[in-house]
Amino acid sequence: MNIAIYGYGRMGQMVEEVAVSRGHLITGVFDVDRPLEEPAQLKGSDAVISFSLSQAVLPVLETAAAAGVPVVEGTTGWYDDLGKARKIPGLNMVYSPNFSIGVFHFTEIVREAALLLGRSAGYDAYIHEFHHSDKKDSPSGTAKHLGEVVLDSVPGKKVLLTGACHGRIEPEQLHVTSTRTGRFPGSHEVGFDSEADLIQVKHTAHGRNGFALGAVMAAEWIAGRLGIYTMKEFMGMR
Repeated sequence: MNIAIYGYGRMGQMVEEVAVSRGHLITGVFDVDRPLEEPAQLKGSDAVISFSLSQAVLPVLETAAAAGVPVVEGTTGWYDDLGKARKIPGLNMVYSPNFSIGVFHFTEIVREAALLLGRSAGYDAYIHEFHHSDKKDSPSGTAKHLGEVVLDSVPGKKVLLTGACHGRIEPEQLHVTSTRTGRFPGSHEVGFDSEADLIQVKHTAHGRNGFALGAVMAAEWIAGRLGIYTMKEFMGMR
């Protein structure tokens, strides 16, 4: 495949390394200092893989759609604009807050645990995530997605509390907390606590290669498809 990359930070560079290792050609690298503004810039590209800033997402999607090139969108913090994205004519995209195959399976494990323990008396849930100090959003998009999974699965949990808690938490709130430090690639933990015991489910990334591999595999998958997809379709869950 011929793949263009938008966003050339640590993730973009890892995407390039993984794509080349799988026999693909990088046809263009775009970033804030080399913006993607014209459909002609994507001539010859089969897909765009984007890990960038939230404010760059819609312009990238619009340009790619005009060029007829599908997008793998891994940027977080832009989902308030998802409705606008769905109205872009000709947009073909697969998006996720996290393209790691391991994180996808971890999320499904969390879903099953929440369904099981949510029906058991006395268990309360929490989510905590660690990331490097340069990460722009907090909590992570993955942590928020895990929170939505727990809200959907645990009766009585209705609201994500993502800020600092300086007092009593309400029973309907699910506390999602974050730590930012050093160069840590990322870790997500979901716990279910009761008077009797604590059950924890945790995913820790050893590096960024798992996220990049999933994104490249998603680009291979979406080539030739029409529509807007999530990881569930990509992973064959729908």
